Formats: sequence, C-alpha cells, structure tokens
Amino acid sequence: MSKNENQFNQLKMTVPWNQLPITFWDFCQSRGRVRYYSAKQFLFFSGEEANSVFFLLKGRVELLLTSEFTEKIFRIIQSASFFPEVILDGKTYPYAALALENSEVFVLEKNILLQYLNDNPGALMPFYQSMALDLRRAYRQIKNVALGDARSRLGAKLYALAHAHGQKASDGVLISIPLTTTELAGMCSLARESVSRILSELKELEIIRMERKQITVLNKEELKKWVHERLNS
Repeated sequence: MSKNENQFNQLKMTVPWNQLPITFWDFCQSRGRVRYYSAKQFLFFSGEEANSVFFLLKGRVELLLTSEFTEKIFRIIQSASFFPEVILDGKTYPYAALALENSEVFVLEKNILLQYLNDNPGALMPFYQSMALDLRRAYRQIKNVALGDARSRLGAKLYALAHAHGQKASDGVLISIPLTTTELAGMCSLARESVSRILSELKELEIIRMERKQITVLNKEELKKWVHERLNS
C-alpha cells in the first residue's frame, strides 16, 4: 500500500466521504499529488482562478474572507476535509486558504474531478452534502453576527466548534482544534480584549475550561442555554 493510499484512509472513514467507492480514491491517487505547506504559507488567495480542489490530509488550514484592507476568519479546518466546495461552479476561489501549521494536502485539478463526476454521477451525493453543510455554517454565522451581541456570538461559535470538532473528554467535550484568543476574535468579528473578557466569564461560570490553546466545554447544554438567554434578552 502506497503512502498516499494510507493517507486516504482517514478520508475514507469520514462522513460524507465514506460513501465514495474505492474507484474514486484510485482515480484521485493516479491523477493528483500530495503537496506540503509550511506554517503561514498560503495555498491560494481569494479571487484567484480556481484550478484545483484540495483534500486536507494532515495539519490545520485557516479559511479567510479578505478585502483590500481587512480579513476575517471564516473557518478553521483540520484533516480530513475537502475544500473549497463551491468552486465546482467554475468561478474563482471565494476565500484565501492559509496553513496554520505544517500541513499535507492532496491536490487534484478541478477539471479532472469534474470529469470523474460527469462519468460517475452517483458519486455526487457526498459533494452535495458537503456543500449543504458549508452553507448551513454560513447561515449560522450570518445569523449570529446580525442578531447577536458579543457574548452570544462567541458562545455560539464555541458551541459550533464543540459540535463539529469535539472529542469526548472525562469532564466534557474538548475542541480538538487548538485556538488562540486572536483566532477566536477573528472568527467572531470581535476585539481580542472582548473575547478574553467573555472567556473569563465562561470559566467563572464553569461552562468552559481553558489550558493554553485547548478549550473544553464542560457542559454543552449550559452553554447553549447561556447563548439563548442572550439572544432573547
């Protein structure tokens, strides 16, 4: 078994990609390649011609919405992930992608993927499901920013991270992605000082626990209740 095939094993077991037949992974392996990115190296920039799709095999990648003067963290992804889903429409990359740490990424030309999907329409469903999940996340972010205050926005983001990237721990749910206060601030469009203050409040309420960059949600239902109280106040 080749190294690339070994690396695909995690993707093969990850929803929704576990629905794809073995012939899909054989097809990718014979036509794509693994690239290695250093921390703080860009994979692509917003607005560039979208020629490739990416499967994150190892590491963490930050997805950034950018303008001429500002940037906002849209999402942080870790293996095993496919991105960016929306370029299947033939348009440019909708965001920039930045490696947060040394990362391994399998790269496949977009037209080669489209060729496979055209010949094998039954393989489209996992891609539809991935795009639907991405769209729901975007709707949730818009709702939190438009309707919530600083506390509800940060609380909702922590709840979403615990749901999407949570690992069961002895005292709650560990968010498996290491996060700095600055990264959380960027994800919620908040000042770093505001995030630090709200995190301290949640720690005092014993809703979360923090150790360096690791955040454990001690009680997801209490966090959910805390967010709803602020949204409805």
